[in-house]
Amino acid sequence: MLKKKTRYYWVDVAKVIGIFLIYYAHVLQRIYRHSTDTVFFQYKFFYAFHLPLFFFISGFFYKEVQGSKLTRIGILFQKRIFPFLLFASISILIYPIYVYLKFGEINFQFLFENVLMLFQGQSHINSTIWFLVCIFVVEIWAIFFLPKIKNVFHGLLLATFFLYFGYVLLALPEIEAFFIIPKYFWYIHESVLAFGFYAMGYSTFGWLKKLLVIRPLLRITLFLLFGWLTIWSIQLNSPSKDFVMVMKAAEHGNLYFFISAFSGILATLLLASFIPEAKWVSYIGKSTLILLGTNGLFISFFNSHLLDFLGHHDSTTWVVLEGVFISIITIGLSVPVIEILNKWFPQLLGKPHIDGPILKSISPPTLSFFRKIFDKISEVLGEI
Repeated sequence: MLKKKTRYYWVDVAKVIGIFLIYYAHVLQRIYRHSTDTVFFQYKFFYAFHLPLFFFISGFFYKEVQGSKLTRIGILFQKRIFPFLLFASISILIYPIYVYLKFGEINFQFLFENVLMLFQGQSHINSTIWFLVCIFVVEIWAIFFLPKIKNVFHGLLLATFFLYFGYVLLALPEIEAFFIIPKYFWYIHESVLAFGFYAMGYSTFGWLKKLLVIRPLLRITLFLLFGWLTIWSIQLNSPSKDFVMVMKAAEHGNLYFFISAFSGILATLLLASFIPEAKWVSYIGKSTLILLGTNGLFISFFNSHLLDFLGHHDSTTWVVLEGVFISIITIGLSVPVIEILNKWFPQLLGKPHIDGPILKSISPPTLSFFRKIFDKISEVLGEI
């Protein structure tokens, strides 16, 4: 598994490819509202694997740390939910100014409802930060289950179980009806399937390190094979004419979803193994959390206006050029935000232990109330 201080360059490259695809796919999503023919295949193709890729890669970074499970959950809350609340707050502050300038009035009811939705782990104004909530829940699953993995085979079994159970849970309303928790509450339901990708990434990291250093000709062959498998399988994952796999909405389609997701993941990792080292790649690779948050801001307040200005939605070539252009421009515009937040508010970006110029380091929450409950349960059921 990934050692504490080891950083593999191809992992950063894969994250850069993944975040670019998120930016690009969200541009396609906006264009899709105007024209289906020119963007549908691309839209369906990238959505098939770009988020499974991030859950899979996140599994590379799991490591056991000292402390009780509740303490570790408290640290996870700081690392994942603090950034979620930060970008949700920025969105909420921008929203009234934006709608007033656009419509001349402010929908305070929608604003208030969005604030309340934060308690459910959701943000309607900034849609992309749902991943931070889901990965928080996924990593709680990891605390309880990954230490029990003794070898790769156990890891593959655990990952397969969660992938299939998560898929069935979300595919069959009859099963979901037995659960008290609402479907999108903190994305707990989706986290079951997402943990399957996370556990698969954790379990197979050792294999991938060996795969990605084999002879270039073999890697090119495998890249073409997995790319073809992704294209082939997404065409079969079509329960309806306009179906697109969307993890946030818990819409996965049929079981070809897994072929598309894993073949797309492997093709991306193989592609990443060919990219030469560059400082800007490492910089972007280390900044994907912030880029995820800024992408949500651009989706809500910027992209649609730029697309209306550019036009040309009737040509696939123009769509690709527009998508690449807007993705590069918005990632570039995010760089000052990366610098400002990393310098002034590192504690709110998953680095609570760092002293900053405004905020000092933040100690993990004690969660004493929940600790007492866990202690009582442990007395009856044994150690949790």
